[in-house]
Amino acid sequence: MLVTLVALLCNGQICLEKVVTNSDQSSISMMDCQVHAQVGIAEWLQNGPYRDWRLESYKCVLGKY
Repeated sequence: MLVTLVALLCNGQICLEKVVTNSDQSSISMMDCQVHAQVGIAEWLQNGPYRDWRLESYKCVLGKY
């Protein structure tokens, strides 16, 4: 079953949803996604182009997003 971790990021008044990872890329399960999502998103933000953006929310979605 494919699981996708999606983050809602905001920078001022601009917000966008970005796929952080999915189980094809990192072999996460729904439980892993729900339990460890914040740690994974923090690392993803720190190492990527969105480090100045604020995490507003996130969700774990079944299937592709």
